[in-house]
Amino acid sequence: MPILKFEELSDSEQKSPKGENFEGLIREIGRELGLRPEWTGRGADQGRDLFFTERREGPLGTTQVRWLVSCKDYAHSQRSVSEQDVGAVTDKLVQHEADGFLLATTSIATTGLKSLLDGIAKQGQYKTLVWDRHELENILLREPCTHLVKRYLPKSYEAYQRLSSIPQALNSLSVLMPGEIFRKVEAVFEAYQAGDVWLTGERIWPHESASIETIDRALSALLESDDAASAARILSRDEIEFEAFEATLTAIASVRPIQAQDLCRAIVKDGNDAGPALSAFRFFVQEFEPANEEQIRLAANLSRDDLTDLYAIEVDNFIVAELSSNPEKYSAWGQLDALSSSTRLEDCHVDGLEFTPDRRNAKIEFSAALEIWVELSYAREDAGSFSFPGSVTGHIDADGIYIQDFSVDTGSSHEG
Repeated sequence: MPILKFEELSDSEQKSPKGENFEGLIREIGRELGLRPEWTGRGADQGRDLFFTERREGPLGTTQVRWLVSCKDYAHSQRSVSEQDVGAVTDKLVQHEADGFLLATTSIATTGLKSLLDGIAKQGQYKTLVWDRHELENILLREPCTHLVKRYLPKSYEAYQRLSSIPQALNSLSVLMPGEIFRKVEAVFEAYQAGDVWLTGERIWPHESASIETIDRALSALLESDDAASAARILSRDEIEFEAFEATLTAIASVRPIQAQDLCRAIVKDGNDAGPALSAFRFFVQEFEPANEEQIRLAANLSRDDLTDLYAIEVDNFIVAELSSNPEKYSAWGQLDALSSSTRLEDCHVDGLEFTPDRRNAKIEFSAALEIWVELSYAREDAGSFSFPGSVTGHIDADGIYIQDFSVDTGSSHEG
C-alpha cells in the first residue's frame, strides 16, 4: 500500500483552485532538486504552465534543459492519465520552446500515454519523463524533500514517521514475544525491505492489478519461503504483463541479487515453452555475466524455438564467414575442388538452422541446409558459376562456435 495519501492535497481547507496545491508541491520538489521552477500567471481559463530549467554540466561545457511540466491530480478518482488528458505534447513543446515534457501525477499513466511519450523521446528531439504517484513517493521520502511531506501531507507524514520507526518497534517486540515467533516476524520484514526500498507488486508495477497480484505471490514464494522454483512457476504461468515481468526481475536484482539469479535459473528450467524463459535467460546473462560454461548448461533447458531465437543470427553469420574464408579445412571442399582445375567459393546461404542440446548439456549442437556457390574454371574455357545443395553441422560450447563439417551434393548443381 502507498505510504503517502495524495488525497490530502485536495482535502486542504485552503481556498485554492482544484489541483493548485499539487502544482505547488511539484514546484517545491523542483526547487529542492536544484531545478529552477517558474510558471506563467493564471489566464482566463484558470490554467497556468509550470516550467523547470535543469542545468547539466559536462566535460565540454554546461547545457540547460527547459522542461514543460504537466500536473494532473487524480488522487481521489485514481483515474489513469491518458493521451487525451495531456493533449498534443509535441505542439506544446514547440509553442513553449521547451526541450522536454514532464508529467507529474497523483495516479499513473495509461499504457497508451507511456507509449506516446516513449515514442517522442526515441525520436531524439525532445525528452520525456513521468513522475507518477510511486515515483513521487520515492522522491518525497528521501532528502532533500522529506520536509515537504510534513508541509503538504501532514497526515501522511505522521504515518511515515510511525513506519520509519519500524526497526525500533521490532526491537521492542523482541522482549514482548517468544524468540522463535519474533524471529519469524523479523524475517518477513527483512525479506521485503532493503534500506529504504520495499519489494511489493504495487511498487514494482503499479499499472495493472492482475500483474500486481502475480508479482506479490512470486515475491512471497521467493523472499519468505526461499522457493525460487515456485516463484518461477508463478511468473511463468500466471497472468502478468511482459513489461511487469521484466520490471520484477530488475527490482529483485537491485536489492536481492543472489535470489534474483536463483529465480532466473528456475524460470529457464521451468520448461514452459510459452513462458518467459528466454527473457529470463537474457536478463541473467546481461545482469550477472555468468561463466560461459554455465550459460551453455542453462541454455540447454530452453526450447528449440528459444534456442533458435537466441543463437540463429550469430551462428548463421559464423558459418558464412568461416566457409567463405577457410573452406579447405573441411572434407567437402575436396569434392568441390575436384570439379575443375581452379575452384573458388563465391558465396553460401544457410537455411533452416536447428538447435539441440547434447546429452550432457555441455554444448548446443546445430544443423542446417546449405546452398554453396562456386566458380569453376578450366584450362581452356571461361569460368562459370554453379550452386550445389548441402548441409552443415556443428556446435556451440563454452569456447565458441565450431563447424564439425559440411557436405555437398556435387551431382545436383545449377548454373548461375
